[in-house]
Amino acid sequence: MKRVKKGNDEEELVVPGETVAVIEEFLAGNNTYLMNGDIVSKIIGRVRVDLKKHVIEVETLKKLHLPDVNEVVYGVVSSIKDPIAFVDVIFMESRNKLLLSPLTGMLHTSNVSSSFVKSLYDVIGYGDIIRAWVIESKTLPLELSIKGREFGVIFSRCPLCLTSLKRRGFNLSCPRCRRNFKKKISSHYIIKK
Repeated sequence: MKRVKKGNDEEELVVPGETVAVIEEFLAGNNTYLMNGDIVSKIIGRVRVDLKKHVIEVETLKKLHLPDVNEVVYGVVSSIKDPIAFVDVIFMESRNKLLLSPLTGMLHTSNVSSSFVKSLYDVIGYGDIIRAWVIESKTLPLELSIKGREFGVIFSRCPLCLTSLKRRGFNLSCPRCRRNFKKKISSHYIIKK
């Protein structure tokens, strides 16, 4: 462990795999695990000790800044397992911040439209880029919604030939294979007729 002076306090920085204590002294807390009677760090961070509870944990150096409730985000649909789709959130609109490490978002069929949606496959597809707003952001995955005219798919490709789909009214159409697709389209859809 490397000790770092911070004002009058001394902090211990640890790296993954480094022993922070032994099981006889403390209980393993957040970001630690047990190995052969030792409490070992899972991450790079600062050691924090709770002497009342006899717990030792490692606090991450970099705090994860989650989007706030009602914040608008952009993401790529990574998987669909009805009634839930998982989205890799890559951009926060109000902060104008591109996320280098995507956050995981979750979209439920009840949060797609004010009218009944039988299946998510009817409104979004794999690889679609969506504009959504955050319903719940205390933990990951973020709960997302695409209810509202300005939310939904903003870019999509043809599942057959991978050509960028163009918006035609309430549908998306492929200029190459001439097929039409019905999706929950945002008013911000990128490619118009």
